[in-house]
Amino acid sequence: MSLAMLEHTKDDIQEAYQTNSLAKIGKETLYVFDRVVHFMLSAFKDRLKGITFETNDFDFDETYLRSQKNMNYMLKMLEVINQLEFPVADSDCGQMKVDVERWYYLIGGEAMYFEYRDEYLLTPKKAAELLGVSNVTLNKYMKQGLETVDTTSHHKIPKHAVVLWKDPVYAIRMQMLAAEKKLRNQTADDRLKEVRDEIIELQKSYKVKTIREAMDKNKMTTIDAMDDPSDFRRWKDLEEEQEELLEEVIGGTGFV
Repeated sequence: MSLAMLEHTKDDIQEAYQTNSLAKIGKETLYVFDRVVHFMLSAFKDRLKGITFETNDFDFDETYLRSQKNMNYMLKMLEVINQLEFPVADSDCGQMKVDVERWYYLIGGEAMYFEYRDEYLLTPKKAAELLGVSNVTLNKYMKQGLETVDTTSHHKIPKHAVVLWKDPVYAIRMQMLAAEKKLRNQTADDRLKEVRDEIIELQKSYKVKTIREAMDKNKMTTIDAMDDPSDFRRWKDLEEEQEELLEEVIGGTGFV
């Protein structure tokens, strides 16, 4: 995109928000999104085979579309595609992929799919080596949201996912994106089974039935007093989610 076109597009975005016209904001959002997708397919052609969508239609989230966050994101992405330096690093490719996919869901997209070239995918064994962890730990990371791709034989991991997992900010964004995508395709019954399985693993690990018993066993009165409270925070969240899901399932059409 030329500098003149960049400035013209920025002006159009500013005007759309100044007039608070949903039609114009939607038009500019789709234009910038389309430009970004085409840029990715060109700039990352050695990594990406294609980007596809569940549907070409948008059920726009009007509140988000009108928000300052959406405007800021459009302006940010225009700067990114104008300033990205070549050759592109795996970290830049991964960050853009995560941010764009997350933006797509925020504006109201249904589902977005990335098809990677075979040479850009790592085996779990190689990914574990690069992260310096065991296969067991890698499987844990994959469950937490480390990006994976289903192949005919087994899961593989895009190279950028390994790089981003070492970045505290993007590791969390990747996990949040994975959780959101899972929730979009998951029924309350499915999630309840998953939550119960996770609680059972914690119960087996700590040899107790509840987080309260685990804390008593470790002589801890509060989670904040622990050196490593991650398991206990997770357990607490799971127990609370289980109660909410039980209410939803019992009051709905089925029960596990």
